[in-house]
Amino acid sequence: MPLARLTPLLLLVAACSGHDSVPGDAGEPDDGDAWLDADVDGAVLDGVEDVADEDADLEDVSTEWTWYEGEVPELPPFTKQEHIVSCMRTRACNTTHTGQLGTCTVSYASVHGREVGLVLGWIAQCVGAADLDCASIQDCLTAGEEPSTCEPLVTPDRCDGTLIRQCSRFSGKDLVVDCDNLGMECFIDADDTAVCGLGTCDASTFRPDCHADVLVVCETGVITLAQCDAAGLHCVQEEGEPGRCAGGGASCTETSDPRRCSGDRVVGCIGGSAADIDCNAVVERWTCGDRGGEAGCVPSGDECDAQPLLGTDLDESCDGEAVTFCLDNYVTTLSCADYGLGPCTDLGLAARCTPP
Repeated sequence: MPLARLTPLLLLVAACSGHDSVPGDAGEPDDGDAWLDADVDGAVLDGVEDVADEDADLEDVSTEWTWYEGEVPELPPFTKQEHIVSCMRTRACNTTHTGQLGTCTVSYASVHGREVGLVLGWIAQCVGAADLDCASIQDCLTAGEEPSTCEPLVTPDRCDGTLIRQCSRFSGKDLVVDCDNLGMECFIDADDTAVCGLGTCDASTFRPDCHADVLVVCETGVITLAQCDAAGLHCVQEEGEPGRCAGGGASCTETSDPRRCSGDRVVGCIGGSAADIDCNAVVERWTCGDRGGEAGCVPSGDECDAQPLLGTDLDESCDGEAVTFCLDNYVTTLSCADYGLGPCTDLGLAARCTPP
């Protein structure tokens, strides 16, 4: 099972106008989280654990390994609160976007620990540190360039030195990200997606290696990184063998130690060793529950439901200047003023803050 990759680059980021524009103004880029095609329903444990499944299969293959011998960059942290700030501020600045705020905030668990999450983490930090005006926020999404037009579903992903350029299928404008911010370069992978990576590779001969709890892995022809610890796992590797994201405890099998819930924790065998994962530590306000027939980390609330791209079953609304939406499956109200934004505006099924 391959490491789940989100084909378009941005799940959580919403673009921001370069000025307080009116709907349809040419200076207003699109919401990046509208670019997703599919495969966004997995939580962080599912996506990172796929590395364990894939690389465990390599151990049965007799081959001459290749591996990455360069420097592994230090990865920036990406917290859930940074993600929420980015969603709130970028949605406020994108005055033409009518999607629900809850589809943006819920995406954190789907991207954290993967290549796309590394990029989004850097963007979220940029948005959080930017001046509270839409032009400054936009710069985080276009590498400081003026928004450029493209032809949706026709213009391919491009690498321009270390810059990723991806065309929004909704707005017809490019999002631009500099991989150099992560100590990486831009590559076009086997799916023709522009990604940040460390080089090219052949998955059939590439040996994944552990660097602390980060796994250097070959995914879709590009050397990338998976943060095992983002899912509460450890990077495990025997000398000369492929590394993998795994529980890190005693050796086990899924038969001898099946995965199960123990309060908020997922316990059992993952990647050939026992795991004990505190879901609330992986994603705040999450717990252990059923994910497709097996134990996994899930939102702890039961008041509403939100899915990336698909929307929520809660009609978002305004409570005075604050916005009410679905967060962690709880009906949640956040003050726009607390995020440096203007008062809430009700869009019908969706609501968001207004530009600062």
